[in-house]
Amino acid sequence: MSTPAFDHADLILFGGTVWTGDPEYPLASAVAVAGDRIARVGDDRDVLALAGPGTRTVDLDGRMLCPGFIDAHTHFENAADWHFQVALTDVNDHATLAQRVTVVADRVPAGIWITGGDLGDFASTQPSPPALLEPRLAEIDALTPDNPLLIRRADHQYFANSKAFEVAKIDRDTPDLRGGRYGRDADGELNGMLYGQAGEFMHRLVTPVSLAQKRIGAQAVMNRLNALGITSIHDIARLPEVTEAVVPPVFLERSFSNAGIFQSLEENGELTVRVYAFLPLDTFEELAGHGITPGSGGEWLRYGALKIFIDSGAMLPPFDAANAPGTGLTDGWSYRFVGVERLTELIVAGDAAGFDIGVHVQGDRGIRIAIDAFEFAASKNGERNRRHRLIHAWHVAAEDFRRAGELGLVADVTSDHLLHYSGGVDAALGEERGGLAFAWRRMIDSHLTVNLVSDLPGAYNKSHVAEIDPLRNMYVAITRGFHPEQAISIDEALTAYTVNPAYSAREEELKGSITPGKLADLVVLSENVLGSDPEMLLKAVVEQTYLGGRLVYAADASQLALA
Repeated sequence: MSTPAFDHADLILFGGTVWTGDPEYPLASAVAVAGDRIARVGDDRDVLALAGPGTRTVDLDGRMLCPGFIDAHTHFENAADWHFQVALTDVNDHATLAQRVTVVADRVPAGIWITGGDLGDFASTQPSPPALLEPRLAEIDALTPDNPLLIRRADHQYFANSKAFEVAKIDRDTPDLRGGRYGRDADGELNGMLYGQAGEFMHRLVTPVSLAQKRIGAQAVMNRLNALGITSIHDIARLPEVTEAVVPPVFLERSFSNAGIFQSLEENGELTVRVYAFLPLDTFEELAGHGITPGSGGEWLRYGALKIFIDSGAMLPPFDAANAPGTGLTDGWSYRFVGVERLTELIVAGDAAGFDIGVHVQGDRGIRIAIDAFEFAASKNGERNRRHRLIHAWHVAAEDFRRAGELGLVADVTSDHLLHYSGGVDAALGEERGGLAFAWRRMIDSHLTVNLVSDLPGAYNKSHVAEIDPLRNMYVAITRGFHPEQAISIDEALTAYTVNPAYSAREEELKGSITPGKLADLVVLSENVLGSDPEMLLKAVVEQTYLGGRLVYAADASQLALA
């Protein structure tokens, strides 16, 4: 890229260790910003020469400066919805329930419903399951005085707080519904439990989440992302004007964010993460009519990729799912899989239209089908610069690493999945085949582009919450105990959160490294994490996050007022 000339700086950060991600600037201690762009990278003396009367200077005092982190696989709207929900699947005691409810009640504005599902789910699956928890009404009421609350237990009975009963106009004199009843104490007072149709009735009263409420959740999610140094996301999204014009066979869109949320935030100047949107592959023929073509959009919201599902861990034979508990592996298909023939047809058509395609795929059987389809599309549509993706890519057959590398595929891999689903893999597959699981070192050596991603906010059923902190996810990728020969280096981990995601979105000329002319999306870390001690990743905290040169997060909140 050509480097523009700057004769002044609005902001200069100096006196630090700068990891640029750009081999042309391997050693630097200072960065100058003009407008929303990086103006100069170099040593303190050279960069401070751009300082003028209006320049704001920040002494890094030895701290580390990196490009803003890019989380290349998120479900933003789900995360915004979770803002109002209590995670309960692993809860079956009063103390933990109170703690979880407190966290949500502290962040939800008064009057908005707090919900949550499947209280006691993990406990109910134990060989000798304990009784499911019956929440204590007085205790929950004290934690939620201003919000109606309704939570569901794993047995599909419900619990409501007194505010919810007030909203529903239900009191001790309300008769039970046909097919249901209200739980009562020995004195006949409501105790919060709702059985059968009583719970279903209350559930129907919960206000549907409006766009205005989603924006409240979205602001909270963006604040959290910025506090972790994340300045861009690649989000699984949809255009409601397209997807709501068809009748899908099943609820396929539950994990696709309404792109209108991002559009609304951008229009109001409230968007504090840049968004690269993956839209459903089966809608691509309708996108051009709505102005969506590969690479369309701007620096805040860009389109260019499509997504489709294959599997939830489908494995090549020999494999017996009965011998693989806890691994997330199966010998079947996701209900969202459209079949090999239709999948190939869609990938060929999307590829011909110039889109990059991401395939949700976890097992080696599904990955092989995806690679076969990508190869067929390339042979049919001819040469072009392709950046198709394998999303998650838990298990890759030995011979398919080479094929994926030759196709120039991108792998979006998740440290959190390694922690949750690697236990039992060697026992189920044998150590040799198990060594191909979460094989990130081999992916890099096979010339795949690897992105470290979070899968924000976690499993759709909330069976686990994603770890979204890039520093912790890098730590896991570097120090992994499961087949440690597949670990990656700190430099590769930083690249997988910056340079590689930018490349994957065809935005490498715009972001991903600290290079003159690129967007000044930057993160200041309290510690230099480049040494030989990976524990520094756990010690380090994000102190400042800049988006286009604007301070959007500071550990010292008083700095925001000065920015």
